[in-house]
Amino acid sequence: MDNSYRDLFFGESQEYLKEINKALVILEQDTHDLESINSIFRLMHTLKGMAATMGYKDIAEFAHRLEDVFDTFRLGKSELTSDKTDVIFESIDAFNTLIEDSRDGKTSSVDITIYLQKLGAMLPQSEQSAAVQKIHKYKEIKIDHAELRKFVSDGSKVFRVEVLLSEECPMKGVRTFLIINRAKNFGEVIRTFPEEEVLKDEDFGNSFDVLLASKEESAFIQKEMAKILEVEKITVHLIDVQDIRKLERKEKKNANYIKKIQSMRIPVERLDKIMNVMGELAIIKSRLVQTVQSKDYPSLEDAVYMVERLVSSLQDEALKMRLLPISFILDNFPRIVRDLARKEGKKVALNIYGSEIELDRVVIDEIGDPLVHLIRNSIDHGIEKPEIRESTGKNPQGQIDIRVTRERGHINVEMCDDGGGVDCQKVLKRAIDKGLLTQEEAARVESSQILDVLIMPGFSTKEEVSDISGRGVGLDAVKNKIDGLGGRLELQTEKGKGSKFTLTLPLTLAIIKAMLVKVGDQIFAVPLMSIRETVKIKDHEIKLIKDIEVVRLREDIIPVLRLDREFRINSYEGESPELSLVIVEGRSKSIALMVDQIIGEQDIVVKPLGALVKKSKGVAGATILGDGRVALILDIVNIR
Repeated sequence: MDNSYRDLFFGESQEYLKEINKALVILEQDTHDLESINSIFRLMHTLKGMAATMGYKDIAEFAHRLEDVFDTFRLGKSELTSDKTDVIFESIDAFNTLIEDSRDGKTSSVDITIYLQKLGAMLPQSEQSAAVQKIHKYKEIKIDHAELRKFVSDGSKVFRVEVLLSEECPMKGVRTFLIINRAKNFGEVIRTFPEEEVLKDEDFGNSFDVLLASKEESAFIQKEMAKILEVEKITVHLIDVQDIRKLERKEKKNANYIKKIQSMRIPVERLDKIMNVMGELAIIKSRLVQTVQSKDYPSLEDAVYMVERLVSSLQDEALKMRLLPISFILDNFPRIVRDLARKEGKKVALNIYGSEIELDRVVIDEIGDPLVHLIRNSIDHGIEKPEIRESTGKNPQGQIDIRVTRERGHINVEMCDDGGGVDCQKVLKRAIDKGLLTQEEAARVESSQILDVLIMPGFSTKEEVSDISGRGVGLDAVKNKIDGLGGRLELQTEKGKGSKFTLTLPLTLAIIKAMLVKVGDQIFAVPLMSIRETVKIKDHEIKLIKDIEVVRLREDIIPVLRLDREFRINSYEGESPELSLVIVEGRSKSIALMVDQIIGEQDIVVKPLGALVKKSKGVAGATILGDGRVALILDIVNIR
């Protein structure tokens, strides 16, 4: 198969599934929303055709069954109920997993037949018989390793018994009952396929399977089972126990709502602009060669100016090609909120503003998990149960607002909830009980610094661990991820009224705005987003507090970090009557970086560091300056 078509199929499948999930969330609120029903029907029809064309039969059949179900809804043959909605959500998740497993080239953990049966039960009675018959083409049993663990551990072996009844068998239901009972003589029947209810109704064709745990040998089981009359063929397969043990080692994870970007669609207009710039560059290259050869130096200045302009245009267009609207991840959030709220027994409405704002693909890839952590935090810790909200005069339905705004060089993502807010005293008491803070340290913590306590590794206010939270790995993981992107995380909270997390993120990680500073002969780049201000002071303005150099700037006492000492560089300090300070926002407070000279702002291209130096404290990367020299990019968050 041509990999380009394969990648296109899986890329478009993810887009369609995202649209389907959005429509399902709307449909759950209004089960008669014909527009959403039609939208899901069309998308499933398209997915079915694409999968069939690519040769993915299981995906095509799954999509076909979902298409059939929504066809009955849109034609009014059956009505969508809350129970059916739950099955459809579950089926869509399984369908998504099936697509991901196919993309990764591995055997899927999804038993398609289970979902074909559940969806088939939604069809009108006249269509159910044909649906059941169709299942038999996809009857391979997918084994749940958790289900088999107890049988493997006691020394039993697991067999798959395939039974083919003779065509003349008059009472298939009775015959299957006898076969299953005979199988129970040799061990424990784990399950049958189809389910026993279907077997009793005799609506399963002429074959079925039994999953059997037994200490007997397969030859003995086959010999004894074959003695039953009106059975044409019985085949017993031993399931490899080693494979089950390998499966047991796989960690079961929560639903992965946020997918990494596998492919991007680029508008033709952007490609045309790049081609035009490349054409002009080719022309100016020829002109430069001719100018140098003719030694017409006055014309050389014009040619260099044009090259500069064209390279800047090419750079801008290349960056735009990497941009995606933040809706790429935010479109998943209505489904996330719906699932988490139902699991917690809460009612939550989600509003999203500014989802059209564009961000670099790498940034979007990285912020998905932190944003999901914050959503989980709001629903689990922030939003109260409906009855509690009503008792305090609140709307029983909580609300979460996500607002995305763009500012010069960066964007802000605000996530607000109208829940109970953070009880600062409870947080401090919990931190003391867990040994994370002493009584004296807790007494000095102000309400504006409560985030510093919440992000301590291992801290959690949950008494019990759940699959949503309680392990103490939430906010500290979010903070570390945002810091790694060169961004900031802030928290504003008021007890009883709610909380607001603000993420400040760079628009792109490929090219950033930075302030170039000089220390001795070494030039450093300080990300502009981390800089609060630059000042010049006299030497006597630096004071010592407990052996720490600090400077008073208005009402703030800010510690001073001398970069020459931090990086062991010979500085020109003392040659000037004034000292240059760059005030930056660190992990929890401002820091004053002392430098010899502030050169100015510049757009820099971020280059990753090699394996030997990439973990160096205080260094986030490097850039190449116009004169060919290398300048280190400071990691402000971890510099001290």
